[in-house]
Amino acid sequence: MKIKLIATDLDGTLLQSDHQIGKKTRQTLMKLAQKGVKIVPASGRPLTGVLPYTEKLGLAGKQNYAVLFNGAVVQNLAGKSLIRHQLTFSDAEGMLKLQKKAPSNLHFMREDRFYTLDHELSIQMGKTVFLNRMKIKIMDQLPTDFSYLKAEFTGEGPEMDRLGKEFPAWLYEKYNVARTDPMIWEINERRASKGMAVHELAQLLGISDQEVVVFGDQGNDLSMFENPNFYKVAMGNAIDELKEKANFVTRNNDDEGISYALERLVTEDGNE
Repeated sequence: MKIKLIATDLDGTLLQSDHQIGKKTRQTLMKLAQKGVKIVPASGRPLTGVLPYTEKLGLAGKQNYAVLFNGAVVQNLAGKSLIRHQLTFSDAEGMLKLQKKAPSNLHFMREDRFYTLDHELSIQMGKTVFLNRMKIKIMDQLPTDFSYLKAEFTGEGPEMDRLGKEFPAWLYEKYNVARTDPMIWEINERRASKGMAVHELAQLLGISDQEVVVFGDQGNDLSMFENPNFYKVAMGNAIDELKEKANFVTRNNDDEGISYALERLVTEDGNE
């Protein structure tokens, strides 16, 4: 296996608990990037929430890329979209009906900002806005031509447990549904997934799936772990379902798990 593309989730994977990249991980990824390996964040965040970390890795411009909004958008780091899968006003109406099943905040993500009909925002919602470096617009109603990239339900863990139990079977058939944190449910267009976006980006770059390594820890990373040809690395802090599908389980995010895995893969595969 020759590594040509590394796709990594951010929170709980690339980022440590303090939301920073560990020193060894940063050095390892920068070294590989200098050798021509594409380092691609694959995140539920928008580009604004990713750029502070790509900058720390020395990545910028039209020849570097990010998978955003759980795969709803693939952009280069200059902001040009290569792939996008949107949701519509009708989809938003369905999400608003689901919100009534348990106490929660609901916001809709677009590339310019977040939108919500909630006038009282939880601490978790405020944290989401802060980490993504996006403004949020509170509206009284959505326009009928409204489109968006991802819906996100946030709330306390027990409330999100309750909400998830109320999700009907058709929701999973029609959308890409993921529990990305005990306090977060994310809903994307059916074709929008990290796994498909990484595959499509690799194809655009002339890279085979067998030359791709993926890292993840949560439910929205599962699609990357369902591709039989990717080399799949689960963090030590990953959910069990990811670990079961992984080729290798590394150390946790606070213990530089990405660096630990890559040091072994690079030595084995001759990227040096």
